[in-house]
Amino acid sequence: MSSEPSDHFVPTFRYRLGFLGAWGLFIVALLFAGVASIAELENFKDARKLQRLERIDALISERFKSKVEELRGVSEGFEDRLDQLRTDVDRVEVKLDDSQDTNQTIIVSTAENKVYVRREGKTVFEAVCSTGKGTTMVVDGRTMIFNTPTGAFRIQSKEENPVWVPPDWHFVEEARKKKLEVVRLRPGEGIDADTGAPVSLEQSRGLWGLLRSSDRPRGRVLKMKGGSVVEVGPDGAERPLPPGELIRAGKALVLPPPGSAQRRFNKVLGHYRLNIGNGYALHGTTATNQLGRSVSHGCVRLADADIERLFKMAKVGDQVLIY
Repeated sequence: MSSEPSDHFVPTFRYRLGFLGAWGLFIVALLFAGVASIAELENFKDARKLQRLERIDALISERFKSKVEELRGVSEGFEDRLDQLRTDVDRVEVKLDDSQDTNQTIIVSTAENKVYVRREGKTVFEAVCSTGKGTTMVVDGRTMIFNTPTGAFRIQSKEENPVWVPPDWHFVEEARKKKLEVVRLRPGEGIDADTGAPVSLEQSRGLWGLLRSSDRPRGRVLKMKGGSVVEVGPDGAERPLPPGELIRAGKALVLPPPGSAQRRFNKVLGHYRLNIGNGYALHGTTATNQLGRSVSHGCVRLADADIERLFKMAKVGDQVLIY
């Protein structure tokens, strides 16, 4: 028996081998297609994730844009303040050199919130203080900056038991803290003590006065009399309001006229004040817990014991260097 394959076996074997090869290629193609689909699906997922991240970034940017701008502005403000302090230090160093022939110099460092007294090249006094907070406020279209002025000054006068006469901005600031409005009391005018609304103080006579009597205020009314704010009751009785105290009328804070007793505040400045001009001074304070911080409206505040020592040492004409 011959061991060679028959003639019909070879084509059949080749046919089967070709058929299996085709199926193999088909399966390989399917595998490649599956891998490509999986890769495309991953790319789609990545794209969706990227879109979500972009939306989140946009939301974060929109929500915190104002905060970022605010922080950027604060940072720039600090840099400007630092540059100004460097300039002030350089200027004061020059003035210190020019003042070596003086017997005594008072030095205020707004950066350290410290007060020094130099006498004949030696430091004979040192104390913690509070200086200007550097904030701004707009009142009646005027912008005020609460900084302690820098430069060379002189002690112009000395006061014991000084009285503080606050400007208009003090009442506006207090009203804003309490979320109140401000009403200005003028001589010859009245304010309803319960609502803060202006009222007429005219008292007409005759028949017309009787007809208008129902329009007159029936509650308490605030008005000026003899340099003081008085409260007039429904029965016409008058009661002077205590000096140096804020007056509230409904949802408003009353701004008394200049020169009135209610514009004079005792004990706010401590027992001593050294005036250096333009309304600025070194004085005592009741806010001793704020010493060492920049919190004042421009004056230099010291503790009672420190301002007393400084007051006794200082002389009118002494140079004051602030930087």
